[in-house]
Amino acid sequence: IKNVLVVGAGVMGHGLAQTFALNNLDVFLVDKDRELLDRAEVWIRENLEFMVELNLLQPQGVEDALVRVTTTTDLEGSAGKADYVLEAVSENLDLKKEIFKQLGAAAGPDIILATNTSSYDINELAAVTLHPERVLGTHWFHPPSITPAVEIIPADATSEQTIDTAVAFMERIG
Repeated sequence: IKNVLVVGAGVMGHGLAQTFALNNLDVFLVDKDRELLDRAEVWIRENLEFMVELNLLQPQGVEDALVRVTTTTDLEGSAGKADYVLEAVSENLDLKKEIFKQLGAAAGPDIILATNTSSYDINELAAVTLHPERVLGTHWFHPPSITPAVEIIPADATSEQTIDTAVAFMERIG
């Protein structure tokens, strides 16, 4: 996994994009609203600069991370380039289902489609995709950049390979 798509640039989404970028991954941060994407860019920069103040990151690390994050409104185009997808939009089941339908068609059939939801049954999201065996939940604790805990939640159809890959990926990035 080298390219990650994060869908949703809000409170969790921007922190997830930051976490992936700090782990040398290229990130597409997608949202339907350019203003939200611009705000997310500011938040990420401010968070990284604060990490420098705390001596948790060298100054060059700010620019190194920022250059890895591409913000865009192009969900389908980004999904086609991603090796791993993490949805982090607001807790609205109909919205999540619509996004998973789009992701299921746009992402390659072997690309993991993860959701950050803590509220909904993962089976409901898996059911709307072409390949439900690749869908699972990765519920990140807040804030993701400083709380190294992720709950892995498979759907009934999630394959062991998907689970194993997701666990290995989460361990790889700490």
